[in-house]
Amino acid sequence: MSQDPDAMAMLLVQQYLDEMGYSSALHELERQHGLKFVPDKLPKGSMLLEMIYERMEKEAAEADEPEVEARQRELAEEEALLKGGSQNFQMEHVECIDNLHETNIISVCCWPGPKMFFTGSGNGQVQQLTYSGDLYWSKKLPVGGILSLDIWINQGGNEKAVLLVGAMDGSVSILDAEEGYVLSTAKAHTKYCVQATWNSSGTGFITASWDQSLSLYEWSAAKHVQEGSQAAEEPKLRHREAFPTAVTAAAYLPNGNIVIALRSSNYLRLFDPKQLKEVGRINMNAQGDDHVSFSAAHLALRGKYLLVSTDGPRIIMYNTEDWQQRRNFFGLPVEKFHQPVALWHPSGHYIIAAAAHGYVYVFHVGTAKVVQSFKAHEKNVRSLDYDASNGILVTGSFDKKCQIWKDSTTPG
Repeated sequence: MSQDPDAMAMLLVQQYLDEMGYSSALHELERQHGLKFVPDKLPKGSMLLEMIYERMEKEAAEADEPEVEARQRELAEEEALLKGGSQNFQMEHVECIDNLHETNIISVCCWPGPKMFFTGSGNGQVQQLTYSGDLYWSKKLPVGGILSLDIWINQGGNEKAVLLVGAMDGSVSILDAEEGYVLSTAKAHTKYCVQATWNSSGTGFITASWDQSLSLYEWSAAKHVQEGSQAAEEPKLRHREAFPTAVTAAAYLPNGNIVIALRSSNYLRLFDPKQLKEVGRINMNAQGDDHVSFSAAHLALRGKYLLVSTDGPRIIMYNTEDWQQRRNFFGLPVEKFHQPVALWHPSGHYIIAAAAHGYVYVFHVGTAKVVQSFKAHEKNVRSLDYDASNGILVTGSFDKKCQIWKDSTTPG
């Protein structure tokens, strides 16, 4: 076989023309080039086509490599979800705490270190209690109902904490968690402030409201817990973003962006707090259409996974790395004026959701099946929070009670 590349290329072309029956083209090539085709000069047939097919297959494999890797990651993720947890999971009742408030309990929030929790009621009262019901402090705020509670804890230091309170009059209040005194306040919105949430560093927070806006504030919780001063500056409004409908929920994502839920919309909005602009929209309709049959009402994040509680009997689980729906949880009983709320079990293997008629449902994430349902309250469950350190679930209800539940998978 020839070692001359040009001669070799000519032989391969001639072989192809001969095998394909293009005799006229072969004779013309022989005439112009002066090289007569001798089949025996090549060790095997169809060498040009073989080379071309090998090249095409290599290019196809290289092009498909990202898709193959993505598919392998998806299969590994699916296997991990299916294997995680047990369908024998149970929450066990520990304590009923009654006579807490004169009005409905709207929000609860756990403080794991000292084994305490906070409650917020319809008349503006905030309280701190132990899991056995001992009252530590009570503070009445002139703000209407307490719709949201969120705690920032100084994890790397003295374990002190600051409580963020969102209220019906559109205000936010910042309280010293240990003693209950007010550090600062701000009139964040003109309508209900349905959510107020600290950023992870404790340098600011976001507020969501029915006045169709999301507000970003700067205020250093870290500075307060380190200095311990009772005098604090007012929160500084950094930005207010307007939307076409009421904002029902918002949450910080692992990449620092904010995901926002809107009433009467099939889209989740993604907002970059550094650039102060919207950077994406996620269509919750799996088929990609714009029909609004449901909207997002509550958000709960654990790592890369986001739970979207809708205003109906459905909860959607997203992987926020690719914004693909990984699970849909159906069958949650809801009432006419249902207040959707769900949270993650710290293992990531279960989700816990408020249901109709005072019930709580526990879903196994891997199978998306209900593994437990229990009657928690006489009226609808308005708020849930989970103390991961102590395996405690706290539920608050319009029956003016808090119930304490123990995770059967947590020792002690």
